[in-house]
Amino acid sequence: MARATSIVMDPTSQNPVLVDVFRGGLVESRHRGAIAIADAHGECLLELGDVGSPVYPRSAVKILQALPLVESGAADVFDLDAEELAVACASHSGDRVHLDAVRSLLGKAGLAERELACGAHWPLSEATTRELLRGGRRPRAIHNNCSGKHAGMLARPFILASIPAATRRRTIRSRS
Repeated sequence: MARATSIVMDPTSQNPVLVDVFRGGLVESRHRGAIAIADAHGECLLELGDVGSPVYPRSAVKILQALPLVESGAADVFDLDAEELAVACASHSGDRVHLDAVRSLLGKAGLAERELACGAHWPLSEATTRELLRGGRRPRAIHNNCSGKHAGMLARPFILASIPAATRRRTIRSRS
């Protein structure tokens, strides 16, 4: 039986420093946080910081949201490359390379950009925003920093509907 390691902190103190970011030989920034690690049975093996506080992981869970795309066999069947998988697993800034990857992912799944329902917002990339403004254009859903994740989510049901279950199982087993 695993035994949990726990650091109990005074509730008035901050979470421990988990990461030091160095520039040259100097600490540029310190990042505090809380960590809880559990085994497959849910037994806590390690706790650091205030693990009972609510968290809002937002984009940090995109990689988990992309797992069904891979586990279903869709990524293999659509022959998604590293760029397409990366944009399905993370936020992007709207640069041309990101937009190309989202369009490619959609195209391989037989989907169109108009099917993205994630809403439009100005790209995080200042250069892309300026380019749109200079051209008198407004952002579209593909510029949304989540469009890659949404493209991956849209692709999965198409593959599940079009591939017999036995083929999906073989594809998944062959990757294991």
